[in-house]
Amino acid sequence: MPNSKSDFEEGMTGRLVMEGGNRQRKDNHRMVKRVLELTSLLCLATALFVYLFSEKLGFSEDTAFFVSIAFLAAGVGDFIVLKLWDRITAQR
Repeated sequence: MPNSKSDFEEGMTGRLVMEGGNRQRKDNHRMVKRVLELTSLLCLATALFVYLFSEKLGFSEDTAFFVSIAFLAAGVGDFIVLKLWDRITAQR
């Protein structure tokens, strides 16, 4: 005959582990979103910085334009991934 107290304790332990795993997963998702936000903003700021200070950095106008476009594209890509992150990581 199973001990009801140990069955109860085992059931509670299992629930606590599952809840802890869900909480950790949510924390990880939040962290990834924050990193994506940060990298998106840094890429956009770098694009603006390179474009505005191209002469002081020693870039030609064409080079500064293409480098800025590359950082702008990376920032937009990060933003798109950020907006789609919940769909990308949805559990099926």
